[in-house]
Amino acid sequence: MEIATSQEGGVVAVTVTGDVDLLSREELGRSLADAVRDADQGVEVDLSGVEFLDSSGMSTLLTGRRAADEAGLTFRIVAAGDLVRRVMVLTGVWPLLTGQGRG
Repeated sequence: MEIATSQEGGVVAVTVTGDVDLLSREELGRSLADAVRDADQGVEVDLSGVEFLDSSGMSTLLTGRRAADEAGLTFRIVAAGDLVRRVMVLTGVWPLLTGQGRG
């Protein structure tokens, strides 16, 4: 897994590529915590380059969202590949993490 971050206009963008699983969740968690700390308005996560997402990865994303909520920031997934999107829709977290309706 690789993570790149950038900041523009108070929003920290986090771009993730590769597999998000038990082995990489701690690195993702640290990156999201840093993004929340550095953001003035919100955090946007691009998962379009993620090929695999397991439950520990999803839990890490939800923890990031919770931290953003507690800091008064927005948090949303702005892009996801078909497989990742499908997993999020099936587990019911898609609307929570994207702000979009179901499906």
